[in-house]
Amino acid sequence: MTDSATKVAIYGPGAMGLHITRLLHERGVPIVAAITRPGSDKAGKDLGTLAGLPPLGVPVRCDAAETLAETAPDAVAVAVDTYLNQAMYDIYATIVRAGANVLTLAEEMLYPFPTSGTRARRLDELAKRHGVTVTGTGHQDAYWVGLVSVLAGSAQTLHTVEGELSWNVDDFGPAVARQQHVDSTVAEFGAWLAGAARKPTFGRTALYALAAAIGLTPGRPETRTTPFVAARTIPCAALGKDIAQGRLLGYTDTDTLHTEEGVDLVISSTGKVYEAGEADFNEWRTTGRPALRLRNDRVMTRDTTCTTLINRIPDVVRAEPGLVTVDRLPQLRYQASLGKASSGRASAG
Repeated sequence: MTDSATKVAIYGPGAMGLHITRLLHERGVPIVAAITRPGSDKAGKDLGTLAGLPPLGVPVRCDAAETLAETAPDAVAVAVDTYLNQAMYDIYATIVRAGANVLTLAEEMLYPFPTSGTRARRLDELAKRHGVTVTGTGHQDAYWVGLVSVLAGSAQTLHTVEGELSWNVDDFGPAVARQQHVDSTVAEFGAWLAGAARKPTFGRTALYALAAAIGLTPGRPETRTTPFVAARTIPCAALGKDIAQGRLLGYTDTDTLHTEEGVDLVISSTGKVYEAGEADFNEWRTTGRPALRLRNDRVMTRDTTCTTLINRIPDVVRAEPGLVTVDRLPQLRYQASLGKASSGRASAG
């Protein structure tokens, strides 16, 4: 470890934030701060201890602005929430005003302009004024955008690009399990689906990013949602309980994004509690000439989510200021060294 190493802070020491901590520590990246919400029972505890590591001498704190001012991280890894709501905007804005770059696992932040345009534009302007970059990344960056856009690039003609994937709710903690309505009844889920003003799905956001990466113009989106019901009693580690037969293990969203070029982009994403022997996968197929197929079996989605964020750190530190989506970053690659990446950007006055 040298003085030139990129300094990173963790915002949100939950299941994913702690996994990022373990992986950064393994790669020798200095973690200088950890921040949680006010009132959290993790406040005051050592980040390393929470992550199952030797103590790192990094206490988890609630005073975000003060912590960032004292520790001056180059980048902050945010693992808090999915959407660009006002609370998340305030978190990003606090980091940006401290002069740090933001890498977030929030799914909507992969491409937030079509779905949360007002806040996205405000955040973009704020980041430009302070000379830093905000980027949403994670598993989708590689497996739902990067690899798929390269696959599409080998087609002579393209009619549809269709993805099917599955991920294990138990890998992402209780907040995600509740978000996937694990242990709800079919009736409860049906009532929620009928009455909810649903936020954009993970898949829809990814399709907007994929369209940008391929060079297509988004048109009308559609979403169809179906529950995934337990055929037998299944243990759920995220909730610490068994899910009885007939109750929900999760659900599937199938999103379609029609484009002005006539190419339909489709993604069917299942997030559920797994039975023994099940594993994550991603499969993409295209129609046109030639027909193409790409499949990744037994994907370790929690690891790919966190390592993608880590490998994006130098790209984001070097990127132009603003809210920069992954289609505008270099092709994702393994970063053998995560030393200081000089951006050459002047901070705002």
